[in-house]
Amino acid sequence: MSDREDNTDDIRGLASDMGHLCMNELYSDVVFLVEDQRLSAHRLVLATRSEYFHAMLHGDMAESKQREIRLEVPLEAFKIILEYLDSGKLPLSILDVDKIIDVLNLAHFYGLEYVETAITNHLQKSIAVSNVCVILNAARRYDPDQLTKECLKFMDNNVVDLLKQDSIKMLSKESFEEFLRRDNFWVPEVEIFRSVCKWRDNNPSEDIQTLLSLVRLPLMSIHELLHVVRPSGIFTPDQLLDAIDQINTGINMPHRVAMLTGEDVASEKFHARRNTDNKCELVVQLRQVYAINYIDVENGSNGYYYTVEVSCDHIHWDSVGRVAFDRYRCSIKPIEFTARTVRYIRIKLNLDCISNLNLKAMYVA
Repeated sequence: MSDREDNTDDIRGLASDMGHLCMNELYSDVVFLVEDQRLSAHRLVLATRSEYFHAMLHGDMAESKQREIRLEVPLEAFKIILEYLDSGKLPLSILDVDKIIDVLNLAHFYGLEYVETAITNHLQKSIAVSNVCVILNAARRYDPDQLTKECLKFMDNNVVDLLKQDSIKMLSKESFEEFLRRDNFWVPEVEIFRSVCKWRDNNPSEDIQTLLSLVRLPLMSIHELLHVVRPSGIFTPDQLLDAIDQINTGINMPHRVAMLTGEDVASEKFHARRNTDNKCELVVQLRQVYAINYIDVENGSNGYYYTVEVSCDHIHWDSVGRVAFDRYRCSIKPIEFTARTVRYIRIKLNLDCISNLNLKAMYVA
């Protein structure tokens, strides 16, 4: 056995021996009264491991003269902090998120930076639809930037499922505002409105005007504005009329978009459809609104040009270019254009039919 292995065994043995002191009356010289329990501890260990407890137990605080000290803290979280200070163990894997947040609160209060970092790293790996709102609230309180970014990124990617959860009601007002300001996700805006109403019902004493200002009325259909929003009485008739006017013009629409990167808009071939002008056209509806600046079409007809248009509302269309095909039925050159928000792609040709097509659209950074 090497010296290193001997040393490792010694360290493990020391940690185990120290762990046996945790909340053990043997040699205890201080007792913490937490909720309805007495927790024995050792001043020397706590003062050595934590500047906060050093100041409490050996400084000018009144507790330095007391044998028994009452603390108004969560019992289970405080036990975990004591276990960490005595043995270095932090059993995060067996705790639910609410308990972990309680431990994070105490670790921050006691200035235990290693514990804060360990919890932050653990929470980043534990984010789920059911807990992301609670984790985001905690992240914004203690300002670990990376954890906040991971929460918001997860919410962007899972917004449809998230808004179905009751957990959205648990967001702090500030966290909810930060989420609603974002442009990097897409969900029907009427669902955003419903989630704000759900949050209001769970937080009746809160002023929701700032939240309402982040609901993008022009992104709803006129039917939704008249039959979902208007009956609530939350918005004025003038606000609804302004939104309807913006919908009709399609100007300065405040879109939320997802990024479509390197992904085919469909895995199947699309058959042409003939419109009322006896011209052949194909309209593809994307799964959601995306930011797109690149479109490529395959399996076209040799020698023909296809006009490609994009739209967000199926009413206002922008032409982004033409696609020509070589003898191998591949596009001679994909269309690249200034990024814009797209839900529909229309391909048009002044002939009787369009061959089956494969379509690829994406955002190229």
